[in-house]
Amino acid sequence: MAERSFGRRIAEIRAVLYPQPFQKKLRSKSPTISPGQTRRSVFLKTPGLPFVKPGERPRGIVFCDDSFLVLYEEWSFEDELLSYKYHYQRPDGWFVRYDMDKEDTLGHPKHHLQASPLGKDVRLPTGEVRCEEVLRMVAEQFVRLDC
Repeated sequence: MAERSFGRRIAEIRAVLYPQPFQKKLRSKSPTISPGQTRRSVFLKTPGLPFVKPGERPRGIVFCDDSFLVLYEEWSFEDELLSYKYHYQRPDGWFVRYDMDKEDTLGHPKHHLQASPLGKDVRLPTGEVRCEEVLRMVAEQFVRLDC
């Protein structure tokens, strides 16, 4: 992903975050989404590690009920999505995470969903998802309405 494409990708994600109905559900009204680069790829992420342990403090995109979404996307220099992690977690440790790994392995599909009620070793196959879809789903299905 070229340097200029990061701005476009961040703008796509913020297009979901900034409309008024969504803003009402956010505690962090303008969450930090930062670009970075390794020798082989570039990435886009919220602050902190892309892996979250149950019970960790809110970080990333924080909602009004103290639930949060940590996002991480890795892109090739040719603008191909290589991997992602979209981890949504509630204050009580309940979580759901969409992952895209670089390849399928036995019992570990390339695109998959993990959720705390299923246990740490269960990965349900999914298709590719985008951060915008996960944000909308979280806001509509999981964020408490009374905050």
